[in-house]
Amino acid sequence: MTDWNGYQDINEKYHLNGATMLVDANHQLSHWQNGMADFDKQEPFTLNTTSGLGSLSKQFTADSMLLLDTAGALNIDALLSDYRYAKQITLRQMLHMASGIPDYTELLLVEYTKKMPNASESHLSYPILENLNHGDALQQVLDLLNRHPLDFTPDEKGAYSNSNYFLLGHIIAQVANMPLGDFIEQHFFQPLGMTQTRFGTQAAEANSYDNLDFTNGQPVALGRGDYTGGDGAVVSSVTDLAKWAQATLHQQILPASAWREALTLTHDFYGMGWMKSKTPGWLAHNGHVFGYWAYFDVSFDKQLAHITLNNMSPGADARKAWHKEMAAWLSTL
Repeated sequence: MTDWNGYQDINEKYHLNGATMLVDANHQLSHWQNGMADFDKQEPFTLNTTSGLGSLSKQFTADSMLLLDTAGALNIDALLSDYRYAKQITLRQMLHMASGIPDYTELLLVEYTKKMPNASESHLSYPILENLNHGDALQQVLDLLNRHPLDFTPDEKGAYSNSNYFLLGHIIAQVANMPLGDFIEQHFFQPLGMTQTRFGTQAAEANSYDNLDFTNGQPVALGRGDYTGGDGAVVSSVTDLAKWAQATLHQQILPASAWREALTLTHDFYGMGWMKSKTPGWLAHNGHVFGYWAYFDVSFDKQLAHITLNNMSPGADARKAWHKEMAAWLSTL
């Protein structure tokens, strides 16, 4: 029987604010929780606290595209539309982060850093995404992207760009003739009994924080925001994400051919909502939005998954050290 003490010891050592869980295909194996979901209200962060997933949300966007492709509602090998370089780019290349479309968040970070030179990236993400949400976000992003060339020739290589999944989210809504969140809820959250999972960061129970900024000894609240883009809008708990992890290990919802598509890395970089894990032989996707962080690692060979949610942006050194040490421990299982 596996000794989970090493897992518990690493979490106790770094004491990150949030919750974490290890599962196999059918059981919860071990878990840990710490700190506050809301410091002002003194509400603890528990296994059932919902928190922002950031880019881990891309798994649901990718799988929605694959469902529509399987149903014949769209073709992922079709060309993009309504963009300066649309005739050069397929939806498949976007799913694989191989389109060459610049990352709109990186472009906006450059602009906002000039306005708020001493703010952390977590702090900057709040006004960036909130300002987008208060207008025609799609048109704003397209206008921004159309002012810039492609970063590289499509399918030349892979490079992470939130723009791909932001645009894919709007395509899903258009093809399905319903809001993206409604489509994902109907096809993923409801069938899997993910009753705590919602679309839109405003639905998070945990507030988000930047502990690089302190006032009177307390971390500065960044808030929940109100973001609904296909690149990072889902909120969930580790308990609900355990259901998603187990559905992934069982390869449910999608047909087998679609799972093969999703899990195959292109340019040795990105599948469709999947990347290499820091743990050799595992696949993963992490996420960051506002002060929320999410980590999701899966081993199909070992039939194991590791899920972590934090609602505070820890110092980069501490977060990276925890991640490295946890990856090393997972590799021993």
